[in-house]
Amino acid sequence: MIDFKAVSQACVKCGKCIPSCTIYQIHREEVTSPRGYLDLVGAYARGELQLDKLAKEYFESCFLCTTCVQACPSNLGVDVAIEQIRIDIAKQYGIAWYKRAYFFLLKHRKLMDMVFRIVAFISPCVFKQGKQGNTLPFSKRVIFPFGKKSFLNTYSGLIPASAPKSQNLAHNKVAIFIGCLANYNYQNVGISLLKILDKLGIDALVPSQECCGAPAFFTGDIASVLTLIKRNIEYFESFIDEVDAILIPEATCAAMLMHDWENALKRDEQASTLIPRLRKLTSKMAMASQWLYHHTTLATLLESLRDSACGLESGISSPRELDRPQVLSHPHGSKNPNSSSTILESRSPTITYHDPCHAKKVLKIHREPRALLAKSHRIIEMSEPDRCCGFGGVSMQSDRYKLTLQAGAPKAQMIASTQAQIVSAECSACRMQLTNSLAQAQVKTKFMHPLELIASDLDSCTLAPQL
Repeated sequence: MIDFKAVSQACVKCGKCIPSCTIYQIHREEVTSPRGYLDLVGAYARGELQLDKLAKEYFESCFLCTTCVQACPSNLGVDVAIEQIRIDIAKQYGIAWYKRAYFFLLKHRKLMDMVFRIVAFISPCVFKQGKQGNTLPFSKRVIFPFGKKSFLNTYSGLIPASAPKSQNLAHNKVAIFIGCLANYNYQNVGISLLKILDKLGIDALVPSQECCGAPAFFTGDIASVLTLIKRNIEYFESFIDEVDAILIPEATCAAMLMHDWENALKRDEQASTLIPRLRKLTSKMAMASQWLYHHTTLATLLESLRDSACGLESGISSPRELDRPQVLSHPHGSKNPNSSSTILESRSPTITYHDPCHAKKVLKIHREPRALLAKSHRIIEMSEPDRCCGFGGVSMQSDRYKLTLQAGAPKAQMIASTQAQIVSAECSACRMQLTNSLAQAQVKTKFMHPLELIASDLDSCTLAPQL
């Protein structure tokens, strides 16, 4: 349990957290800045603030992007404090019926599978379908697509690689934790990861698994979160000694498993006994791009395929030069028309990369996906690649949709300014938010997960699919 008084008193009111705060950038109110939140937290701890509806509104308007934590000289856990208060809010006010229904489905995978199959069947009659998602009736809002069969219902158990085993790994086998959005809505993310592992000669294990619990955790439903964590720990323990890693292709899920599961377990005395068991598992957990870059020859393979199949010079002399990806800082500028970078840009769509909050700010991962993509693509950095896209979780998307629009609009303009053809991010939550934000702004840039791009690059010398 976090000490609200201590974290509130530790704030020196320097204000460094305020300018980049996602919610403060929208309506410029001190009370909903990180500094304001900590004042409210302190007042709540001292018994000077009741969790009335106004206080509830304030605490639920935070996007939990953790930008303030990174900006704070003392690294104060504003996000952890708000997560704890949301648990208290849920106990006092309860959770809306539609959220409870959703969290119930998250805990009952077979029932969730059935619901999504039904929705996928009727969706052509209800939604306007597009390549990037479905548009809600009587609205311009774009949401995720619906697949007829989930990733986990299509792939399960051990999937041996067809390529020779050429990696220097103890087991030459990894497990995949897919995440709910990639499981039900963006199945090609998992399929692409399987293709990459197959090309590398690494066996893939798709084990039994539950939701990571992030939607419930950020809403304050701690009971559902603890149930899901316990089940997943038991699943993972059954195979952890047989695999080199558990790969997670989603930033939010990765941060939940590797960071927030332990925070959640600390909130319950009985559940906290699971922490030693969890730590054994987290030592083998990794975001997919990070692990593939550091533990396999994927970067070298992408480079060699590009050079041999397409006749292009390598733009990076060593696959380990993380600090020198092929990146353009802006969309315009003079180039040597005969340079390898110019040839590369003419052969493949340009990319701008968005840093998911849970990847860069929580897990400190941002260089690896760029380094892999730069082997086959020109990357044009937007002005603020790590600015929160504004997804914010289930409550923001359902109860405060207008705030997500306001947070997403500047991001869409940043993407548009790069003139890149593709925006990529290792997070399906960001994908859903950015796709809608781009649609609202009428920006034609398409979204592709980095694993989808890499799998396409491995398929042939056509460096990316036709847009």
